[in-house]
Amino acid sequence: MKNIKSRIMAAMLAAVSLCLAACTFGGDDETDYDSTMLAAGTVAPVFTMFTDKEPDGISLAQLRGGYVLIEFWRSGCRDCQAVTGRMKELHETYAPQGVTFVGVSFDTNVDDWRKYVEDNGLNWMQHCEQKAVSESTVGSAYNIRWVPTFYLIDPEGKVEFATIDIEKMAEKLKTIGK
Repeated sequence: MKNIKSRIMAAMLAAVSLCLAACTFGGDDETDYDSTMLAAGTVAPVFTMFTDKEPDGISLAQLRGGYVLIEFWRSGCRDCQAVTGRMKELHETYAPQGVTFVGVSFDTNVDDWRKYVEDNGLNWMQHCEQKAVSESTVGSAYNIRWVPTFYLIDPEGKVEFATIDIEKMAEKLKTIGK
């Protein structure tokens, strides 16, 4: 009887761990997610980011005039962790060309978020919502149901491109300014 209880507890723990590690919200999978993202040409919802360099806040509207790449992410998300290196490469390539990079995290624990940012050298603008995506007005405005999600905002403040695939975003970045 004790062995059966141990197995049941182990199975429950494994199921909970899988749920916590998943990067989807609301039970949706990635297959139809692209159709729910903001369409190209849509005015990007404006929000204010509070960062170490901008403790009083900076509005997305203040970044108009150049391209802005927004990554919506969470430090405990394995898919987000898997693209960190590629995001750093894109930043190194395109930030000098004038693309502003913005990270918007749905971490609820600021210490976990800050540790991930520092440990991984994410030296572009980083904002922590300090709430789950389901409670975030920013997450709602951008229809975030999966992290990581990437939005490229054009110089006029409109969505240029949106995807959950960092390689698709990398391909799109190659075409801007040409």
